[in-house]
Amino acid sequence: MRCGGWLLAGAMVWGVAACGGTGVTPQLAGSWLLTGYTDHGVAGVTTGAMEFRTDGTFRTLGTVTYPGEPLDSLDVTGTYEIHGDAALTLIVGPDTSTWTITWGDNTATLTLQEPPPQSAITLARAIR
Repeated sequence: MRCGGWLLAGAMVWGVAACGGTGVTPQLAGSWLLTGYTDHGVAGVTTGAMEFRTDGTFRTLGTVTYPGEPLDSLDVTGTYEIHGDAALTLIVGPDTSTWTITWGDNTATLTLQEPPPQSAITLARAIR
């Protein structure tokens, strides 16, 4: 698994509601579909979902495949903390990562800030 698949899983768990310039504070809590992941500048094909629960926990279930590499399964659980509407901390076991959140219409892009390397996870709000 490239660079700790827990990062992908953790990021995918965040739920986001569209802010669309309406002044509404986006919400991460809820279910999100994994629609993309880039690690070291290499895009992986992703499937699955992330769920951010209101109790501060998250779970990511899915897969990621990078060109020329075997399929990696994702099953990651942890806790998260939101700081304002554009920063996120994911905690999985002893590991902590810091992300920025860019909101779109029913989408969220999580960009890893620490620890390196920079990675990005793209999520789409799951419609039930």
